Amino acid sequence: MSVAFGASRAADLKKFHTGSYLIIFMRFYYHIITLLLFLAAPLPFLNAQISSSNDSLTFEKEEIGADSIYKEQGTVPYRLNLDYIKSFWPSLKYTVSRPAHWDKKDITRLSLFAAGAGTLLLSDWEIRNAMLHNRNKFNEKVAGAVEPFGNTYGVYIFPAMYLAGVAFKSPKLESTGLVGAKSLAISTIIYTASKKLIRRNRPDAATSSWDYAPPFTKAGYTSSPSGHSNTIFTVATVLALEFRETKWVPPLVYSIATATAVSRLYHNRHWSSDIFLGSLMGHYVTKAVWNASQPKYKRKNKSLTGLRRSFNRHS
Repeated sequence: MSVAFGASRAADLKKFHTGSYLIIFMRFYYHIITLLLFLAAPLPFLNAQISSSNDSLTFEKEEIGADSIYKEQGTVPYRLNLDYIKSFWPSLKYTVSRPAHWDKKDITRLSLFAAGAGTLLLSDWEIRNAMLHNRNKFNEKVAGAVEPFGNTYGVYIFPAMYLAGVAFKSPKLESTGLVGAKSLAISTIIYTASKKLIRRNRPDAATSSWDYAPPFTKAGYTSSPSGHSNTIFTVATVLALEFRETKWVPPLVYSIATATAVSRLYHNRHWSSDIFLGSLMGHYVTKAVWNASQPKYKRKNKSLTGLRRSFNRHS
């Protein structure tokens, strides 16, 4: 019996240490993620300011610097100025008005998502019970390690990227931090308003998955949609769009986002349909906010092309 007890104890210790190492790794990962994304971003060109006796030629060469190259990749760089602040309201209006412009493909996609949400809604209680009956120390460690990506880490990553962009003179990092902050602000407004309308009780306080209240009542009924899921999928979508040319970024950030959303289900803080709705909201609201800036690029592209042709003639 003592042998069996010793083996069991050794197995428990192994799980404990593995979980501890995982937490250390995840926290270390958070501190280096901005550096990795910085390495994925294009650095400013050192030859942007080439001296020339022709003043106009120098100006043209400066225009075809890091910002212009960044625009060529399909994203309009943001700067922290009055225009950026003013862009919040048009982006919010653009995002909220998208359903009025949906085509047949969008309606089909909505129907599929509604079917998926409905299936999860009918299965919420069973999924919750399955999660509760499959708890162990290792899973607790994993869920605890990824959950902060949905609040603390997810909120701080964009200011950190902006400051890194300013410090290292990287327009892409700087712009990503700003567009991410705007996307997060708008998606937070929308999911917060949705919580006030839906008013669903959380699974750790409910005796049924159908425990709802009328809109704007019962302040504790804030289960749907999941705020953590909305936040982390907002972060993941911004990074996947901005660094889409780097193949490892989209699968990495979406994997972390999925694990973070599931951690809320594991901790019995949300129903499965809550995290599904929050994840979709974070993803598609962010895509709408990101797309809202793209027409600006198209209008500016002609002038950039003219500058490039002029530069080529003088080179």
